[in-house]
Amino acid sequence: MEVFGDNKMFYMRDTWREGTMICDVLPINPSSNGVWPQQKFSDPNINVHFWNYAFPHLQMIFLIISFLWQFLHFFLRRLGMIRFTSHMLTGVLLSKSFLKENSAARRFFSTEDYKEIVFSLTAACSYMMFWFLMGVKMDTGLIRTTGRKAITIGLSSVLLSTLVCSVIFFGNLRDVGTKNSDHTLNSLEYVVIYSIQCLSSFPVVGNLLFELRLQNSELGRLAISSAVISDFSTSILASVLIFMKELKDEQTRLGSVFIGDVIAGNRPLMRAGIVVLFVCIAIYVFRPLMFYIIKQTPSGRPVKAIYLSTIIVMVSGSAILANWCKQSIFMGPFILGLAVPHGPPLGSAIIQKYESAIFGTFLPFFIASSSTEIDISALFGWEGLNGIILIMVTSFVVKFIFTTVPALFYGMPMEDCFALSLIMSFKGIFELGAYALAYQRGSVRPETFTVACLYITLNSAIIPPILRYLYDPSRMYAGYEKRNMQHLKPNSELRILSCIYRTDDISPMINLLEAICPSRESPVATYVLHLMELVGQANPIFISHKLQTRRTEETSYSNNVLVSFEKFRKDFYGSVFVSTYTALSMPDTMHGDICMLALNNTTSLILLPFHQTWSADGSALISNNNMIRNLNKSVLDVAPCSVGVFVYRSSSGRKNISSGRKTINGTVPNLSSYNICMIFLGGKDDREAVTLATRMARDPRINITIVRLITTDEKARENTVWDKMLDDELLRDVKSNTLVDIFYSEKAIEDAAETSSLLRSMVSDFDMFIVGRGNGRTSVFTEGLEEWSEFKELGIIGDLLTSQDFNCQASVLVIQQQQLMI
Repeated sequence: MEVFGDNKMFYMRDTWREGTMICDVLPINPSSNGVWPQQKFSDPNINVHFWNYAFPHLQMIFLIISFLWQFLHFFLRRLGMIRFTSHMLTGVLLSKSFLKENSAARRFFSTEDYKEIVFSLTAACSYMMFWFLMGVKMDTGLIRTTGRKAITIGLSSVLLSTLVCSVIFFGNLRDVGTKNSDHTLNSLEYVVIYSIQCLSSFPVVGNLLFELRLQNSELGRLAISSAVISDFSTSILASVLIFMKELKDEQTRLGSVFIGDVIAGNRPLMRAGIVVLFVCIAIYVFRPLMFYIIKQTPSGRPVKAIYLSTIIVMVSGSAILANWCKQSIFMGPFILGLAVPHGPPLGSAIIQKYESAIFGTFLPFFIASSSTEIDISALFGWEGLNGIILIMVTSFVVKFIFTTVPALFYGMPMEDCFALSLIMSFKGIFELGAYALAYQRGSVRPETFTVACLYITLNSAIIPPILRYLYDPSRMYAGYEKRNMQHLKPNSELRILSCIYRTDDISPMINLLEAICPSRESPVATYVLHLMELVGQANPIFISHKLQTRRTEETSYSNNVLVSFEKFRKDFYGSVFVSTYTALSMPDTMHGDICMLALNNTTSLILLPFHQTWSADGSALISNNNMIRNLNKSVLDVAPCSVGVFVYRSSSGRKNISSGRKTINGTVPNLSSYNICMIFLGGKDDREAVTLATRMARDPRINITIVRLITTDEKARENTVWDKMLDDELLRDVKSNTLVDIFYSEKAIEDAAETSSLLRSMVSDFDMFIVGRGNGRTSVFTEGLEEWSEFKELGIIGDLLTSQDFNCQASVLVIQQQQLMI
């Protein structure tokens, strides 16, 4: 309390300094009276400015940090760096290295009054929520389904690396530095450094892969699985080491410790028992409670806010309990996050509500506040600098080697091994938090903390650009063998990957597969992939419904797909084999799931629904999904086999193979046939389309017409002599094939205008058209038309047939033959 003025008015300021004491007024008022409050006293030193209050002060710091990292990331992302690097550089700019002690800016970002407690609690809550959200995103099924490759790499990169570094340190490096100097690194600092350097954390690896868009690649999935194994193994090891350290500090004898625990209540074994009890409660109480919340949430309705708030309160309590048990503060929230079922409705609701605020605002604040003690000037002349650099470089090299060697043992290419080693050696927020905790507890000195933070910044700045250059996910789908329909052996099994984006795609896709004429002599194996957008998970989910053991709520999204294709399999028993999958991933990386499944099952054709759908009479456009269009274009670019884009047009007045109301079976009672036309211009895509049309002609209910466009202009064929020879040979075999009835005709065309007129005259005569995409093809038949194409993924002819000017009511199947990328 202070007295001012002649009237002896009493005014209680929030905080003031008296000598060596800092005085506070309770209860503290964290909020100001506004930017321009009414001045109570004439003395300006008495009145409290709005930035001296906790909340306005904190808000201003949030604003400055957000502006700085966004500004830095605007430039650094063009160099291939990720957001974490910008966060770290923001922390460096606001540290002692640039804001000198006792300066106004330094005092603004590092206060000595009660606001420092508020800032510390905010940073701790940010870190706690980050780990909780990462636990919610993590798929615990990865641990159950992880193969030996991921287990070997995960254990080798962490445990073996730590063991080898221990041997190297105690054998050779403990005398690095000047023995008689206070600046020499001690053994504890060495242990802390190489222990943290050898770690691989799932949140760090997952965040890196997400920003590089590698999480859907085979390398990304292997890295995530290995990181999960590393995380769990190191967590168990760290808990055991902490427990042993507590036993040593307490000097407790195992023979009488239980009685002591019961009496004192704070002994190591009791804390360890509480940790085990907490894990059991999370598994057997908290997780069933989460499923109860899901059960109480009606389908399609959001989770009640009271449930989400209760979960956050429990998360905060778990952090307090973990700290009391001498564990890291994030362990409790992370375990509870793992117990929350990922994905909709509960997991996605938590992510959607808290992720933007935590990852966009609070996490940069934690990183910046953890980096404020960086002091680069203290490193000049420091005698222990060489030793810490040596141990960091040695740890990196050892970890790199022990990640590369197991990968090479399992036959991975050398470039992929190096990329995997770099991913596992990446350092991020977990390592920063570990060094900050060690610095706070006095395990490392300020100079060591500074070097460690600079190393993390340099590591995060260098590795992502190298990975972008070194690893191209599309190489995983490169075709080293011919996987297309044209080069299949006669009567061999045709393997097709059918993609489903919407429920409206199910019936058209089934009827198209039926038209391919599966039989016991020439069966069709279809791999059905239901693609869904990833919400509320860090890693993509890939479910095989043939082997899946997941709960009903995780697979209910694909029930319609499962039921429909199971009926299709029964209808063609012995001729059709169906395997159904569900993939949940980000839209930008969905093509990875498609291509990987096609590559693993050596399919010859991928069928993709078009991104537009029309009304039953074909007069109105119902949906136009650009996300699906971009996905189809990505698959066309990197597919390991041939690709077909199916444009479904339903007409109530026409027999339509792809109508949900009428199938090809409807042609039998009506004594009618289904008419398909294949437009042949020449080239490998058209040859693939002819192969598919020839297979369809085996069905007696389908009439196939092949129309070849010819010209007398020889200049149009100067660069396609070899293609023309292949075209002639294929068409000659088709015409001489007595097993199928195909009507073949040739039309003389002189220019693109005649091509357009011919197609316009044919659109009302057929139920479906099959055309080759012909990407990059130059032909007198289409010269000039490419400038008017709206959908490049359909090719020029396919785009013409689907344009509104043609008023075409027939479906269109556009075929692209496999592109060999070697």
